Amino acid sequence: MRSRSVEDRLVAVLGHRQGSGVLLTPRLVLTSAHVIEADPAEVRTLTFGGKHPVSCDVLWAGHPDRCDAALLKTRHPVAREGDLATLRWGEIVTRQPVHGCQALGFPQVQRFGDDELESVQVPGTLVPLSGRLRGRYVLRSDHHPPSSRADGSPWAGLSGGPVLIGQLLVGIAAEDPMGWDHSSIDAVPLASIMNDAGFTAALLEHWSNAPALEPIHSPFPEDIAYEERYAKAVKARYSRLEIFGLDDLGTNENSWDLDTAYLSLEARAPRRALDGDQHLRPETQRVEDLLGSRPRTVLRGEAGAGKTTLVWWLASHAACRTLPAKLSALNGLIPFVVPMRSLAAQGTVTPTPDRLPTIAQLPVEDPPSGWAGRVLESGRALLLVDGLDELPQPDRTPARRWLAELLRLHPGTRCLVTVRPLAVGDSWLESEGFEELLLLPMSDTDIQAFVAAWHQAARLECERCSDAPHARRQRGRLDSLERDLSQEFRRNATLRDLARTPLLCAVICALHHRRSGLLPGTRWELYSAALAMLLGGRDDYRRIRKPEGITLSVDDGQQLLQRIAVWLVRNGWVELSRDQAVRQLELAMGGLRRVREQGSADQVLTHLLNRSGLLQERSTGVIQFIHRTFQDYLAAKEFRDNDSLDELLGHAAEEQWQDVIRLVIGHCGRSEARRVISGLLTAADEASDPEAQWPLRTLAAACAIGSAYVDDALHDAVWGGLKALGPPRDEREYGFLASLGPEMLPILPEPEGLGAEQAARIARMLGSLGEVALPLLKQYGQHSSFLARSAVATAWRSQPPQRYAEEVLAAMQLHDVSLRILFPEQLSALHHLERIGKLSISHDHSSSQLRSGLAGQEVRWLELEHNSVLRDLHFLREHPEIKHLTIRACPRLRDFSALADLELELLGLTLGSPDLAVLATSAGPLPQTTSLLLTLADDFSVIEQVLQVFPNLAFLGLHVLRAPPQPLDLSALHLQPELRLDVQNTKKAKILGAEHFGDRLRIH
Repeated sequence: MRSRSVEDRLVAVLGHRQGSGVLLTPRLVLTSAHVIEADPAEVRTLTFGGKHPVSCDVLWAGHPDRCDAALLKTRHPVAREGDLATLRWGEIVTRQPVHGCQALGFPQVQRFGDDELESVQVPGTLVPLSGRLRGRYVLRSDHHPPSSRADGSPWAGLSGGPVLIGQLLVGIAAEDPMGWDHSSIDAVPLASIMNDAGFTAALLEHWSNAPALEPIHSPFPEDIAYEERYAKAVKARYSRLEIFGLDDLGTNENSWDLDTAYLSLEARAPRRALDGDQHLRPETQRVEDLLGSRPRTVLRGEAGAGKTTLVWWLASHAACRTLPAKLSALNGLIPFVVPMRSLAAQGTVTPTPDRLPTIAQLPVEDPPSGWAGRVLESGRALLLVDGLDELPQPDRTPARRWLAELLRLHPGTRCLVTVRPLAVGDSWLESEGFEELLLLPMSDTDIQAFVAAWHQAARLECERCSDAPHARRQRGRLDSLERDLSQEFRRNATLRDLARTPLLCAVICALHHRRSGLLPGTRWELYSAALAMLLGGRDDYRRIRKPEGITLSVDDGQQLLQRIAVWLVRNGWVELSRDQAVRQLELAMGGLRRVREQGSADQVLTHLLNRSGLLQERSTGVIQFIHRTFQDYLAAKEFRDNDSLDELLGHAAEEQWQDVIRLVIGHCGRSEARRVISGLLTAADEASDPEAQWPLRTLAAACAIGSAYVDDALHDAVWGGLKALGPPRDEREYGFLASLGPEMLPILPEPEGLGAEQAARIARMLGSLGEVALPLLKQYGQHSSFLARSAVATAWRSQPPQRYAEEVLAAMQLHDVSLRILFPEQLSALHHLERIGKLSISHDHSSSQLRSGLAGQEVRWLELEHNSVLRDLHFLREHPEIKHLTIRACPRLRDFSALADLELELLGLTLGSPDLAVLATSAGPLPQTTSLLLTLADDFSVIEQVLQVFPNLAFLGLHVLRAPPQPLDLSALHLQPELRLDVQNTKKAKILGAEHFGDRLRIH
């Protein structure tokens, strides 16, 4: 059977009576219970084109009067998985009539010949309110109803047939209601079937990855059809990541599938305490983990830190409903990507809702009228505002006002805004419910992962090569280069510091490949080498001669691109039209006779777009650099070459110009560098207050760090002026200071006399500086403040594990600090430490590794999370002192028997019903545990088992992570008269049984 559409999933069901059904998988069939009720052992199905009926087993059957549905499994597959058209599952949440629906089946009225089956397609309108009290959907037929029959309903045989809205299955036909002359068909909603615990258990057992129900908010069928096309367009646009240097491998392709190339990065969130927990939430996690619980986020990150890549990844996966569990709330949302650079180029920063789908110019037709507004109104929009810093400064306030008003009008909209760290002030959108995250520099582990991902993408690119022997040689060379570069990163701290962003790490990978292992030593040498590779050596290396009839030297190409870059900087833009680019090239070519002789400015622009790898035409007629860093680097070179340093200094207080000033210093000679640094110091001296001085003095310091020569007097003036400002007063000023890296160490204060928050902020800065900061981190580890010592403990993740444990942590008081273990090297270094208050162990460590690492430790509070290899808890028997234990995201854990030997005061679990049953079997009842924190994901039936496992429970905290269709029923817990409940119901699950608890229940 080959299914070309969802309609081809229709099957006939032959049981007690003839009915219809829908093929969910090659073996699972959904039909009506009353079709099979008399003798479920004799059930068969017949597919379109099937020659013989196939016998079925009944996995589950509801009561015909309550849940008229049944789940069947054929004895052998009746189709191949790849041949079935995608069928999505839906639930109607709108109360308005939904047009363009249909019911399918094999009714009596459609029989032909010798009483042979024939299918029917009944188009109609679903009227949700008409069957609401009976728990039914009602389909009103669009056409004249069939005539009555003496032997029963003409629709007999339609029962169990699918009711569809486009590609979505929303229910199954059930009944021909009286009084409507066969013009109406009742259907059992799929959502009602999903609420039956027996059905969900059978479904999960035989199909663990069944689709989730998609809420249908719009009564317009054209919306549903368009959303599918829109999702495909989003996937097509945003599912490929440009990888610097990939096209140097012998093809013209410089992108790869985003899932292959995407690297999860770390971010830091402001600290916030968990309810009832004196310990503070870990502030550094993978950015995807942090975004899941933050409906509105401002994500700050340096140039090239991966902000846009994250936006693309979120958009493509949300549209296709493939985000991981922690971001599952975003699956199925409609992503509107708003690149602010494109808005500025289009002459507006305040688009109306109808423009949101068109800003990115996706390869899809215009949406139905009013569609975007309906998406926003229903709370299904995922607004991804990328690059707020790419707006000119005067436009940022109107853009903020636009965003704030849009979100107030549509409060259910999830939103992510990306911006450079210092582009807008602290708490810029806090009043609109936004939380702040900061993308962190890549750790040493991240760099190694990126190197592996880059070379893997390169090896996959070799598969495009038709010359098999050449491809094998290339793969062998890539294997060798990857080993060499990984080793060089482990050995060379300076090189690691150059590679802390994905962009620069990709540049290093590309240059290492192109130059067979020879690498530059400074940031400016890195950019210069990258430009030389792209503008000069690449086509020669690949023996490509004049593909557009034009040959440009490296200097020619750079001169031309400098003119475009400086025009963009002067105008505060990051995009320009083709006509604007041609005009700038015409001006540049006035002094480039050899280039003029080869073609027009328009032809030269085409050559640069096709061959340089630095310019790109993202959409028709809109041109930009592949990354703003290259734009700023080239603009800085033009300012220096054109003796326009004073123009640059005149804009020193403007954030958009400061990156250009940082880069210009690498192009300057000795006298020019002194001129720039002195000019910045003068501007700082003239600034009215410290708030204005901080960016100018740290910019002067950054330029002094980057300059090849700075005399002692100028050096002292730079660092003396910065030190005179005193310790930073807020996150903004800490950000300025942190941007200077290890060079700031001499001006940092010692911890004595600093308050808790000040000391903690400086400790967090020190943690990112590597081994050079160890002596000062050791001092901050002696601070009396819990906040400061927690920051020092958190820094372990980015430091050499053994050395940090021996020199810093071993000298600290850790009794009230949460210490997080991520790597095996940290676990093996625990023997250096004493009296750890709270230990959080993440990632894959086996039971034997945990036993060895924890040997000799006395731990009262232990967290185990995100461990995919842990199968038992036997190591806990050696630690009877543990009183608080949390277990989350350990999917293979099946042996809980060690819990019976612990006197736990508090147990935290993220488990489903089957897992709690396993816990009860392996550990037995746990009467000693009186407090339980339970995270609920997909199955609320686990509540019924809680008191069986924890008979003496006095406190139960429930956190609803995701809300399945069935309600959260607390009734089974009221048998424990003193039980107090705390329910975090941010997902708005329906709650039953609350009346039993009175003031012992808190819901928030």
